[in-house]
Amino acid sequence: MRIWTLAAVFLVCLACGPVPEATSSPGNRLSTAVRDMHKGQIVDGVPCFVEDLPVHHFHIHVAVYVDGADVVVPAGIGVGRPWGKAADGFIVNGSCFAWIHTHDESGVVHVFTQIGQSYTLGQVFSVWGQPLDAEGALGVHEHVKTFVNGQEFDGNPRSVPLRNLENVVLELGKPPATPPPALYDFGTMRR
Repeated sequence: MRIWTLAAVFLVCLACGPVPEATSSPGNRLSTAVRDMHKGQIVDGVPCFVEDLPVHHFHIHVAVYVDGADVVVPAGIGVGRPWGKAADGFIVNGSCFAWIHTHDESGVVHVFTQIGQSYTLGQVFSVWGQPLDAEGALGVHEHVKTFVNGQEFDGNPRSVPLRNLENVVLELGKPPATPPPALYDFGTMRR
């Protein structure tokens, strides 16, 4: 009797097939995790230093939507740990600051450059530690529509040049029900 019971359990288990694991599916896996940065590290041509930040400093705003939902651009992109934070969560210090970094979750990206040097959106994502190309970003494999100040950018989103006070919007999958603003109000940001 015991053998028949074991045989029956075995056959039932075979009929069920393997149990799929959520981690093994090839689908979309949204990730906003931030790359760990270290003093002296250079990522895609962007250095992370404690001092020696160039004098030329400007800001861009990055917004990401996946199937119409707003994705938070995290604080700490390009900032080496440990982080020192103000009471409101604004990162005020770290072991180093990359020349492209974020202090908070507003989507405002701080860009330090030397005269004549320019950066691209692709470098923001490289410093972030996240993938970006025309077919996806942040682990989501959907066609990416890119807008700069409300105008659609025709080309690979990695090649969007970073320019002072521009608003860059990435839409993956369905667009948001209400289109995001073309411009961002930089007057509300902390410096």
